Amino acid sequence: MNKLVDVFPGVPQHATVEEIIEYYFKKMYTAHEILGFLTFLHGIVISRRTFYRITKKLGLKRNRASNSGMDIYRQMTYLLREGYSNLGYRSLWKLLNTQCGIRVTQKAVRLMLGVLDPEGVSLRSSHRLRRRRYCSKGPSFTTHIDGYDKLKPFGISIHGAVDGFSRKILWLKAMPSNKNPRVVARFYIDYIKELKGVPRVVRCDAGTENVVIRDIHIALRSSHGDHMSGRNSFSVGRSTANQRIEMLWSFLKTYFTQFWRNFFHDLIDDGLFNNAIPIHLECIRFCFLDIIQTRLNIFTDYWNSHRIRSQRNLEGVTGIPDVLFHQPLLYDAIDYSYPLPCSNISIDMISEVYTETVPMKGCSEEFLNLVELATDTNRIEFPEFTTIQNALIMYRSFIHLLNEIN
Repeated sequence: MNKLVDVFPGVPQHATVEEIIEYYFKKMYTAHEILGFLTFLHGIVISRRTFYRITKKLGLKRNRASNSGMDIYRQMTYLLREGYSNLGYRSLWKLLNTQCGIRVTQKAVRLMLGVLDPEGVSLRSSHRLRRRRYCSKGPSFTTHIDGYDKLKPFGISIHGAVDGFSRKILWLKAMPSNKNPRVVARFYIDYIKELKGVPRVVRCDAGTENVVIRDIHIALRSSHGDHMSGRNSFSVGRSTANQRIEMLWSFLKTYFTQFWRNFFHDLIDDGLFNNAIPIHLECIRFCFLDIIQTRLNIFTDYWNSHRIRSQRNLEGVTGIPDVLFHQPLLYDAIDYSYPLPCSNISIDMISEVYTETVPMKGCSEEFLNLVELATDTNRIEFPEFTTIQNALIMYRSFIHLLNEIN
C-alpha cells in the first residue's frame, strides 16, 4: 500500500494510497464514493475490507467529535464573524469538518448555532421555487458560464462556470471587471487544459465579454464531426434563462455576497469609502480582492463536495458534484467532453495570443506604482491578507494617506 500515484489537484503530488484515502475521508465522502475516486481517477482498485483496514490504521472515524466544546465555540464564532453568518447548521458542519480541521457532529453544531445566532436560525426557512425542467445527460454535456455583478458597485466583479449535469463549479474568479473578453477567455483555456478535453456545448448570454471564448470554443469543436460541432457547440441566450449558473448565484448571495455588500456599505456609512472615486475602488481591490478570492475558493471547495438533496418538482440526478462529475458511470451517465484537437503547446500559443491574466491584486499599473512609492516596497513584496481585519487596517492606512496628500 505504499505505491506512489499522480493525482488531480487537491491531493498532494505522488501521494500514497493512505494519504489519498485520508484526503477524501476528511472531505466527508462515503466509503463507496472514495473507492470510486480511487478506481476512476487514480487507477487503484482495493476491496472495501482493505479500505476499512486502512481507515482503522489511520484512526479515521465518522460521527465522533474529537474537539472540545470551547474549540468548536471559538471556530463557529470566528466563521460567523468572518462572513458565514447566513449558513445553516448543515453547511457550517461541513465547513468545520472539511476546512477548519474541527471534528464535530451535526447535532452539536445545530445546538451551538441556536445559542450563537438565534435570530439567524429563526429567519432561515425553506422556500420552494417552481423552475423550468432542465436536462443534462452527463458531465460536459453543457457548460454554463456567466458574470456576477452584485459587488460591482464596490469595484469587484465575479465570473464563474458550472457543469450542467453535476452542478460542479468549474471556476469562480474575482477581478476588477468581468467584461474583458481576454481575461474571461483565460479561465476557459485553463479549464480545458485541466479537463484535457472540450465541453460538448458552452452556454452563456450575449455579452461581448464572451466573444473570445466563443471563437476559441467553436474552433476547437469544429473538427469533431458530431451534429453539435462547430457553431452549434456555442449557445447564446438571455442571462435569466441560464438556469444552472443562475441557481449558483442565488446560493452565492446567501453564503457569500450579502456579507460583503453589508461590509462595504458600512465603510461607506463610516466615510471611509466613496465608490464614485476611482482611487478608492483601487484601494478596495488592493486590500480585499485576494481575501475575496480565497473565500470564493472555500465556497467552491464546499460546494463541489456537498451533497445535493433531491427536491420535489425538480428533475435531475442528486449527489455530490465532484462525484457526479468524475464518476458518471455510477449514475448511468457518460462523460460528454471531446478530446482536444491539438497539442498543449498549441493551446498555450492560443492562450498567449488571445488571452490575458487578471492584473496583480486587480489594480492598474499606475496604482501599483503609487503604492510602491508610498510604501517604499517592491510589488513582489506586497502583503497577502488572510483576515478581513488585517485587510481593513491596510485599507484605513491607505485612505488616511490619500487624505493627507489631498
